[in-house]
Amino acid sequence: MSNEKQTLIESLLEAESQFHELMPIKDTYSKLFFRSLFWFALFSVLYVVLTGL
Repeated sequence: MSNEKQTLIESLLEAESQFHELMPIKDTYSKLFFRSLFWFALFSVLYVVLTGL
């Protein structure tokens, strides 16, 4: 995070790319599966937090 004025979306996309670099699986379909899981988990947590308020 070199830029202090980095937006939330940019931070999430950077976290996603770092997550993919750490994955031992290099297959494109596997990356797509894990990318889908990542965003599903993110939006699920966001939904739970917003509806729990």
